[in-house]
Amino acid sequence: MKKLDDYDIIDKNQMLKASKKIMWKKVEYSQNQIKKAGKAILRDDLTEEEERRALVIINNWRASHAFPLNTITCHLKRMTSDDTVVVQRLKRLDSITGKLKRMPNMSLCTMQDLGGCRVIVDSIEDVYKVVEGYKKSRKRHILKNEYDYINAPKASGYRSYHMVYLYHSDRSEDYNHNMLIEIQIRTKLQHIWATAVETMGIYTKKALKAGKGNKDILRFFALVSSLFAMKEYMPIVTNTPAEINELVNELKEIDKKEKIIDALSAIRVAIEHVKEQKRKGYYILILDYDTKRLRILYYKPSDIAEATEVYNAIEAENRENIDTVLVSATSFASLRAAYPNYFSDIKEFIKLVRRYM
Repeated sequence: MKKLDDYDIIDKNQMLKASKKIMWKKVEYSQNQIKKAGKAILRDDLTEEEERRALVIINNWRASHAFPLNTITCHLKRMTSDDTVVVQRLKRLDSITGKLKRMPNMSLCTMQDLGGCRVIVDSIEDVYKVVEGYKKSRKRHILKNEYDYINAPKASGYRSYHMVYLYHSDRSEDYNHNMLIEIQIRTKLQHIWATAVETMGIYTKKALKAGKGNKDILRFFALVSSLFAMKEYMPIVTNTPAEINELVNELKEIDKKEKIIDALSAIRVAIEHVKEQKRKGYYILILDYDTKRLRILYYKPSDIAEATEVYNAIEAENRENIDTVLVSATSFASLRAAYPNYFSDIKEFIKLVRRYM
């Protein structure tokens, strides 16, 4: 029997073949109904029936992004090398509501990352090859927004290249409903950093990605991002030292005070995860950070409807100690590579930072 880490990336065309057998969700509500549902879910005075109705509409709108997202993901798989990690995910409900709260003028209809595809490559050069390759490839989708957070990192230290496409098909109107899909292309080093931030955020129960939480912890990750940027010969984060010695000294001071590396190391060894030996398909990752246990539910590619229903039901429980996500991956190995924060697999981040310190 193969070991977990021995699973290979499947043939690029298999995802496309599988998609033809799937009963994909379609949009069942008007743009006005979707907008109203996005506003309603934020109200404190919602009745149970009003909340149920709003969630039905939101979940349908989110689930209907699965087909456009899969189409774009398959395209990216075909144009990248076999060792490139390409995964897709539908945005979590708490992330949707959190974003609507932070940006009250945003409409649910125009949220550009309900469907997200992540591409992880080896180098900066590879990032821009994927960007240019996808732009020049044959497709009908329309580029709506583009963000180069590598040449201009966010204040948090986040670095990646984002492209937002409006899905369009000449063959069918079923999904031509102003549906936006976000593509994130990042290097492994950038991914290691983002994973550590998400892991720390999960266990401190703070939205570190959104700049919320302990200021020293936020500063620590911004400094590490600049170290990693230097390693990749790219611009550093604004308001961080340009000299590596200054960066490292400040890192040491913060870590001595907050013991961040020790905390991350403890998180890494505390997790007990289920080793699910499956291949391509949909995975629901359910992380309980009270019991430190990760549960994994697997569904075949043709069972996207069932996976979505189970995912919606888990989210509807609204348990504060649970973090869950629905992901499509071509292998368990690629799932772990793309979402190591759910496995608390941040040993590479710890090793790199300790080497500097």
